Amino acid sequence: MKIFKQLFIILSINLGGDLISRYLHFPLPGPITGMILLLILLLTGVLKERQIRETADFMLQNMGFFFIPAGVSVMISYHALKGFYFESFIVILISTILVMAATALATQLFINLNEKKNGKHN
Repeated sequence: MKIFKQLFIILSINLGGDLISRYLHFPLPGPITGMILLLILLLTGVLKERQIRETADFMLQNMGFFFIPAGVSVMISYHALKGFYFESFIVILISTILVMAATALATQLFINLNEKKNGKHN
């Protein structure tokens, strides 16, 4: 029952983000708005990490599963890329490098903040 409650919380926040993006005409996709909403709720303490930990951990451990629909969509509509294969490759390469750099910087920032909070210094 606990897992269903956690899943309900996460999906409700995702739905809230989708509704915000759709009806307030946010320039961001609904799931991104939902992630920002989740971050705000966690940072403000309205939602505690322990309230969603098990389900969030499961989702993170199986994140590759969530990319299957996007991959299948690309495979189905590959003809739309016809004539733009090189440009698409460059965009994918640059965006992958940017995502990896942003992830590394964010991870390092949170590690430094956590060490500072716990009194550890390098």
